[in-house]
Amino acid sequence: MIIRPREIIDILSKNGFIKKGDKVAEFGCGGGYFTILLAKQVGDIGKIYAIDILEDSIKETQELADLYEVNNIEYLISDIKNLPYEDNYFDLVFISNVLFQNEVYDKILESALRIVKEGGFVVVLEPNKKLPFLYGVPIPLDVVRTFFNVKNKKILFQKIFGDNYYLIVAEK
Repeated sequence: MIIRPREIIDILSKNGFIKKGDKVAEFGCGGGYFTILLAKQVGDIGKIYAIDILEDSIKETQELADLYEVNNIEYLISDIKNLPYEDNYFDLVFISNVLFQNEVYDKILESALRIVKEGGFVVVLEPNKKLPFLYGVPIPLDVVRTFFNVKNKKILFQKIFGDNYYLIVAEK
């Protein structure tokens, strides 16, 4: 099963995890599919901070935003483990298809917890197993759950898509 971005954003919206006016950090914006949907969901009074380590990904996301005339996005080329944002700044941190590409997934999750507000959410959407079209080592759902449990963060939502992907939402 391939993930459908609209379905993910609908789940987050219907469950109250993302709202109009939210400030959202997107770790690893890639081609911008989630970025555009997130930007539309938070509306003109909200803002998306699209972050990627690759300049080409940022450019691709900017082109897509221009095509769809979406203007509430700020872009940053950066390593997500060392972000310049202040602590407790964001309402939500959205992490999609990033952890499996990094050996130090826990540093990424720590970074997310640092910049999300108390009562804010960290959303993780990751492959649950090795997939032929992705490189890297998947971080299993149980490992991510354990990370949040050790940090005493409440897991509010969890869904498995087929056996290929999982979505988990933790509250800070």
